[in-house]
Amino acid sequence: MKRAVLILWAFWLLALPASALEASPAPSPSPSPQAGTPRLTIDNTNVYEGMGRSYSQGYIPTVQDGHALLVLPLLCEAPLRGDCLRVRLGLEGGPFVHKNYDLTVPLTREPRDCYLIRVPLQLESYRVNGSYPVQVEAAGLAEEGVEVRESFAVYVTITDGIDPNATPTPEPTPEPVVEPPPVLAPKVLVQSYEATSLEEGAQPGVLNGGDRLRLRVVLQNTSKAVAAESLSVTATAPAEHFQLDSAVNTVFLESLPAGGTAEFSLDYTSSPETPAGQYEVALSFDFAYGQGQASVGTGIARINISQPLRMEFSLLQVPSEAVISDTVEMKIQAINLSRAKAYNVRATLEADGLLPSGTAFIGDVEGGTSGEKALPVTITGLTEGPFPYGQTSGTVTYFYQDGAGVEHSESGSFTMKVKSPFSDSQPQDEDDPGQWWVVMGCIAGALLAFGGGFAAQALRRRRA
Repeated sequence: MKRAVLILWAFWLLALPASALEASPAPSPSPSPQAGTPRLTIDNTNVYEGMGRSYSQGYIPTVQDGHALLVLPLLCEAPLRGDCLRVRLGLEGGPFVHKNYDLTVPLTREPRDCYLIRVPLQLESYRVNGSYPVQVEAAGLAEEGVEVRESFAVYVTITDGIDPNATPTPEPTPEPVVEPPPVLAPKVLVQSYEATSLEEGAQPGVLNGGDRLRLRVVLQNTSKAVAAESLSVTATAPAEHFQLDSAVNTVFLESLPAGGTAEFSLDYTSSPETPAGQYEVALSFDFAYGQGQASVGTGIARINISQPLRMEFSLLQVPSEAVISDTVEMKIQAINLSRAKAYNVRATLEADGLLPSGTAFIGDVEGGTSGEKALPVTITGLTEGPFPYGQTSGTVTYFYQDGAGVEHSESGSFTMKVKSPFSDSQPQDEDDPGQWWVVMGCIAGALLAFGGGFAAQALRRRRA
């Protein structure tokens, strides 16, 4: 009977058209998980450090001191490479301070083998009560190289924050505050200053380049009611030409009473190359007043530096003797041995029997240089003795001014022999004073004779 049924079923299949067979394909199998892939699961039974209860008992992260302690023990069905698990926390909104929570969690042996995630999450100060999810993504590699990856959600419950359903408390109306009148800051000014030389034998009020000096400054509090407390004064001198000799350039004054004054001093050394002029020392003040308020101020003290003039003069090309009516050239030289500039350098010459053409004006002479001027002098003959020739003495006076316009003078002397015009033809008798009068008498007689002859000839012509 069974065989007959099978035969009939076979004939029925053969009787169906081919299109009916193609329209009814066999159903494909649904995909199934990869066989042998280990899984990560939560340890629901054990209680770990930081947990009040197990996950099966309803574990909730504890919130204390502005942090929520999240504890998540994970179990793996197979060993992981390196016995470690990579963990990333996702904080979407909520009361959490957003940070980068990427962790590597090692395998823990107690109380059982697990990957214990323990992370304190910082909370915002103004947080709102409620339950907030924290997404925990865990991943690792099994020994066979298969990736293990799972995601878990742990809820953090906030109860110490702001109640979102509470009625807001109205803010109290602030009472008007009566502020005390403002305290005006005192003003500290430089009342006076003085710089004096510390060099032995220094001229009062004069500071030369290269001197050691002391700068005294008097400060005044111009306020009539408020004192300046804890006053510190810092001085800054021109660094190029001044060296501070005091230990520090800052002076501390405990108090400067209202309307009072205080004095301090600082020592410096100026370099020898300091050009003559005025130099400023900048002062800055820092002090307290009133109920701890702070204020500042500035001031200036000045140092006047001079460069002493040292001049050397000489009279060049002075002949030892000269003949009456001759003109000789005397050259006057001025040498500036200092670093300062000498102004209006000139010289005058005075001597019996000598007539200079004027004043020898050399002009300004810079420090370390020299200048000279030729002065023509005519020999006129002596007037202060019985004879017009002989030995004469002269004086040269040199004048110059410093940078302050103060005029200085120096003088020197010289000698010269004034000779007769005929001394060269009669070298043996040139020292005889009477010979000159004889010569002059002969010349006068010749002139009278020539004049008489000329007059007689003119008279004869008139008569004819």
